[in-house]
This record gives sequence, C-alpha cells and structure tokens, in this order.
Amino acid sequence: MAIPIRLAAMMVLLVTVTAHPHRRHCHMSRYRFLSPSDIRAVRLLHNEHEKSPFSDGIKCYRKMLRQKPSVCDLQESDRLILTLERVSLAVDVLQNVTESPLNTLVSQPLTMFLSLEDDMKFCRKSPKYSDPPSPKLMPWLNHLKNFRERVPIECVQDAVLLSLIQLRIEDVMCWANSE
Repeated sequence: MAIPIRLAAMMVLLVTVTAHPHRRHCHMSRYRFLSPSDIRAVRLLHNEHEKSPFSDGIKCYRKMLRQKPSVCDLQESDRLILTLERVSLAVDVLQNVTESPLNTLVSQPLTMFLSLEDDMKFCRKSPKYSDPPSPKLMPWLNHLKNFRERVPIECVQDAVLLSLIQLRIEDVMCWANSE
C-alpha cells in the first residue's frame, strides 16, 4: 500500500517533533515585529468594538489596567508571566465573542493570539523563564485575577477588546525584544 507523499512528509515531521522535543526552542524573535495584516485585523476589531453603542469599554479598560506595570520594567520571567496571563485572557475573550458584527473579525486575531499563547506556554517551561512570580508582580496578577472573576463578562470583553493593540504591540514586543 503506497502512502501519499504529503502524508509521508507530515508523518516524518510529526515523528521529528514528538521524538525530539528538545529541538523546539523558546525563540520569541518572530514576535518582535507585527505583520501589517495582523495590525489591520486587530485595529479593525478594535474599531468595530468601539462603535458598539452598548460598550462601556473605556471604564472597563481603566479598571483592568489600573495597576498594570510597564512590562518593560519587569524582570524577564515576570514579563513572560504577566504577558502570558493577559494573552490567555485575550484568547478566552476572543473565543467567546458574542456580538454578531465582531464574529467575522475575530478569526485572524484569535489565530495570532492562540499561536502566541502556545509559544509563551512553551517558553514558560524553559529554565530561563521558570521562576515563580516575584513579589513585585503578585499585586498585578491578583488584580487581573480579581478583575476577571468579579467584573461582569461584558466589561471583561470590552476591556480586553480595547487592549488588544497595546497587548500585542507593547507588551509582547517588549518581552520578545528582551530575549
């Protein structure tokens, strides 16, 4: 029985990746820059959300980021931890966007943030980034956790959708450039 070439190539790739996990490295260099199409997709989603008459976004955005430090001022491990928490929150929100006009705009940003989340989780397991959160970071992590748990889901969605550009351009790039 002949195996199609495409299937054989995928099997070799799968065996290579799974048989040698140490070959995957924590390289965030691909996140140092943002493609123009990704910028457009995130901005379009952001702008469409701002047009919503039901959005209380700015108030919620301020609540979410009230105690956020500049990611660039944190030590490397803390940068990863905080950024990963915010990216995971963004993924959760994007996967559950309920506003019908936004449904069609979510696909590309969601794909981008899912890939980023996967890479960051892998990096978190590396020895370089495996330190526990520092005492300096704990208040901000607690604030983000409390915000997520105590604020209405609509407010969380508003805040996250308004912070996607900042998250991707400032926080992720700051962390990626420190590598």
